[in-house]
Amino acid sequence: MDANTAFLKSKFREYYLKNDILLPPRFTKREYGFMFFDKKFVLRHKSFKRSSEIKRFLVENVPKHAYYSTAYYKAPDVQDMEEKGWLGADLIFDLDADHIPETEGKRYEDMLKIVKKEAEKLIFDFLVGDMGFKENDLFIAFSGGRGYHIYVRNPEVWELDSDNRREIVNYITGEGVDIYKFFRVEEIKTGRRKRRKIYYLYPLNYGGWYSKVHAEIIRESRYLLEIYNSFGENELIKKINEVLEDKKLSKKLVRELLSENKEYTTKLEHLANSEESQKLQIFKNDALRDLFLIYIKNKIRIKGEVDEPVTTDIHRLIRLIGSLHGKTGFLVRSLTLKEFKYFNPLKDAIPEVFKNENTKIKIKNTLKIELNGEKYELQGEYCVPDYVAIFAIARGLADFIARC
Repeated sequence: MDANTAFLKSKFREYYLKNDILLPPRFTKREYGFMFFDKKFVLRHKSFKRSSEIKRFLVENVPKHAYYSTAYYKAPDVQDMEEKGWLGADLIFDLDADHIPETEGKRYEDMLKIVKKEAEKLIFDFLVGDMGFKENDLFIAFSGGRGYHIYVRNPEVWELDSDNRREIVNYITGEGVDIYKFFRVEEIKTGRRKRRKIYYLYPLNYGGWYSKVHAEIIRESRYLLEIYNSFGENELIKKINEVLEDKKLSKKLVRELLSENKEYTTKLEHLANSEESQKLQIFKNDALRDLFLIYIKNKIRIKGEVDEPVTTDIHRLIRLIGSLHGKTGFLVRSLTLKEFKYFNPLKDAIPEVFKNENTKIKIKNTLKIELNGEKYELQGEYCVPDYVAIFAIARGLADFIARC
């Protein structure tokens, strides 16, 4: 065993000795799985009858990653999935930076902020807002890595099959959603044989995607107006192109949004005030209107797709709450909705036991990170708090030298 692995294992063991795991409801009916620092196989189909058994296993075996099933089984330790006796499963949503295009190329801290925004949207706009789940039905966990897991532990969802769960994911991500269904349409005569469709927004309190479309048009138009007033047209094009990913089309749309309007200086201002005027018929042609609505739809939906296999797989394993993430040393931490609002993973997911001692490490290139409220920009050899050493070594950014 190399020095890096030995150090990480010793620190993980110390954590498991001094801390208890938050066990899921009906924990004896769950399957558990583990990955290890010095073994290549994945251990699955474990079950435990008592909480003390789980603690003993973690201390003795020191897994790199620990998981449990979202499903409940009659016989969770049986290897054949059909013979386990499936009893139901929690409804789980996994939001991870890997699935959100906007996080590409961003620093770790910035990735986490973007993912948190998407998690907030999922919880408050969709699960509580549209689907009517109560706050006490929801359970949130920081994954210990680059995202969040949102659990629905309402008995009504336990027996949903994969298809039912996929329908929920599709609603949240806007998959297959025809945005024009969320407008009131009126046909008017424009000539002897010509007719034209006029699109009206539904009231903001109408509910569901109807209200989301209207609210997002106002919110996003005000945001774009602020970008334009502060930084100019080029920055506005850049911002819209982040979604449309076609500079030519983005320029066309910006030109249209900044063109004159009868009631306001620009069409963008008209849209920013559309709670008063719900008529959407301000675009020069249908193609430009459609382009704007594509942009809006992509701002409403949960970006990058909620990781569909996690939600639809009724046998899925998810990270064990209170365990450590093997690539960061951070806690897989449970959060109430109130805690989630103020949660900073780079401070609040650091185990207390890792704050007491220091370790000397050798940085491979440059380490630039803010942890526990302290900014680090390191090169070469440094004596740092254990949580910095664990993070750097676990991510392959440094090597262990000695205790200090």
